[in-house]
Amino acid sequence: MEKMVLIQGETPKRCFPLKLDDPLQRRYEFIREAALSKKPVTEICAKYNLSRDMYYYYRRKFDQGGLIALSEEKPGPRRPHKIDEGLESQIIALKFEEPELSIYQLANRLTAKGFDISARSISRVLSEHGLTKKKPPLDPGKVSFEKRSF
Repeated sequence: MEKMVLIQGETPKRCFPLKLDDPLQRRYEFIREAALSKKPVTEICAKYNLSRDMYYYYRRKFDQGGLIALSEEKPGPRRPHKIDEGLESQIIALKFEEPELSIYQLANRLTAKGFDISARSISRVLSEHGLTKKKPPLDPGKVSFEKRSF
């Protein structure tokens, strides 16, 4: 069910429908009302169930980029995880030269060579090429839990 609120104007005939389910309309109305109203920002924030920090965050985004800046952002990375082929081949070559190296040791070696790469990115490359080791499942019969005293 769509939630609607009518924003009342100066006269009874002047009103504007606001769809509360639309995040863009809700954010815009939130900063518009807070900016134009004589009410304190805290009161407007309570009405929209948002914090003061969110008001200033949305206001700053609107001031810098206009209405389009208030649109929802996709969660997750801002750019694709793309490693160039040269770096990818170096990761694979280094793994074949020294297979005992962990992803963290590989990251340190490549960082020392001047590459900016994380251990997670190395793990992703190795997984894509089937070069990761699967850890064997723990045998419950061989696992012992001892009480330690510190």
